[in-house]
Amino acid sequence: MTSSPNTPKQGATYQSLGHKFVWLVLLCSVVVALFITALQTYVSYQYSLKELNHHFTEIENNYLPSLAAGMWSVDDERINTLLDGMNNIPDIGKLDLQGELNERWQRTHQDRVDIVKSKQFEIVYHEGEEQFRVGTLTVSLAADAIHDSLWKTAGNIAAITLVSLSVSAILVLFIFKYTVSRELSEISNYVQSLDLTKLENEAQLRRQAPQKQDEIDLVINALNTMRSRIREDIRQRDILDRELAIYREQLEQLVNERTSELRIKTDLLERKSEELLIQNRDLDAYAHTVAHDLKQPVSNLLGVSRILTSSDIELSVERTKNLLISVQKSATKMRAIIDSLLLLASIRKQQDLQLHNISLASSVHEAQHRLASFAQERKAEIHVAEDWPMVIGENQWLEEVWSNYLSNAIKYGGQPPKIAIDWELTSEQSVKCWVQDNGNGISADNQRELFEQFTRFDREAGEGHGLGLSIVKRIVQRLGGKVGYEQSSTGGSIFYFTLKLASNNHHTN
Repeated sequence: MTSSPNTPKQGATYQSLGHKFVWLVLLCSVVVALFITALQTYVSYQYSLKELNHHFTEIENNYLPSLAAGMWSVDDERINTLLDGMNNIPDIGKLDLQGELNERWQRTHQDRVDIVKSKQFEIVYHEGEEQFRVGTLTVSLAADAIHDSLWKTAGNIAAITLVSLSVSAILVLFIFKYTVSRELSEISNYVQSLDLTKLENEAQLRRQAPQKQDEIDLVINALNTMRSRIREDIRQRDILDRELAIYREQLEQLVNERTSELRIKTDLLERKSEELLIQNRDLDAYAHTVAHDLKQPVSNLLGVSRILTSSDIELSVERTKNLLISVQKSATKMRAIIDSLLLLASIRKQQDLQLHNISLASSVHEAQHRLASFAQERKAEIHVAEDWPMVIGENQWLEEVWSNYLSNAIKYGGQPPKIAIDWELTSEQSVKCWVQDNGNGISADNQRELFEQFTRFDREAGEGHGLGLSIVKRIVQRLGGKVGYEQSSTGGSIFYFTLKLASNNHHTN
């Protein structure tokens, strides 16, 4: 077996050209890394301690006034929003809010367990010159972030160490440049001009082969060996890349086709399933109404008709009049049920809903006018806000919403019913409207079923058929709003709905 002129023989000795520079690079890198480690760790630790106290100041200035207002008004949603905001502040380990009525809210970070500081804030609500203590907030800060900061400092140290090593390498290269002149320059020129698409030429030195081979000879041989391997690897890679490109293109095309077909079929199936569920639910509801709520008035009509058509029964004028009144009441109830069912069906079927600007004042007045005789019969006291905004909706549907809410307030309010109709802005784009009565309210268990079909909790208070609130819910949802129930502070009921404000809104009376 023969070797090339630049290949060192086994067992041959060579002179190390860079041995004395290695220790210099390592020593400089260690000294620089240790110094920077100590400096940056100290600075990061001091800064983190100062930041902890800043969080207390931030909470006291930015959150406590709003939190006091939320607890004073018993706005649970606002309280939770503020607590979530405070909980997102870095270094917050635990939040413990205790109300004066023993209500309690807590927030805890499971990954922040190293509590180092805690501070208790009294939450005071200011109303004019008076102050009211509404609760206590305990804020606990964790030191886990400091540990994270120290780890980040370690990362910075690693970067600095890398930079120092690079600087040291430059120094080594500078020394090598003037220690090993032409040979390393030739190697550098060869590597820089190396083209992976043209690897035919080997790396060669201009100098004569030395008696004792050194690292330069090893590098030359390694370069040539690497060149041969790269050349072969590139050839094999090109073959594989071409094959993989073909397979990938075919696979992507097949996957896209199958995915598209599956997505279309899935979407269609989901739409059909949802439509069928809704239709089945509505059919069940209609069947229930026909079988249950229409049974009594139909039976009443049949009974009265048998009496009126019987030749064996002699009826006085007063008796005949009472029977006809009963027929009228039964027919009226049947018409109300049928009208409600038809309205439900029209809300569901109407696809292209044309919404426009609606005056809330007008719809409220129309609902009052529709129920005027009923309100007078029950001696109801109705207080309506004078100034109303414009909203986006459908006038007939909004009148139906107000009529249902107002009718329920008259039926289930106190003796006599005292009713308030009012509104408030919830944002720049939406408004909240409500009807409040002085009745006995609704239990928590029954509140969950309020807006479902055929829900009627006080059958003795009225003759409703349980469709009113479900109609309200469907109407408001189609108009882009939501419905809900709240218990008033006086014990009565508050039924509300939300709608979008009209553009260029102005208030009307």
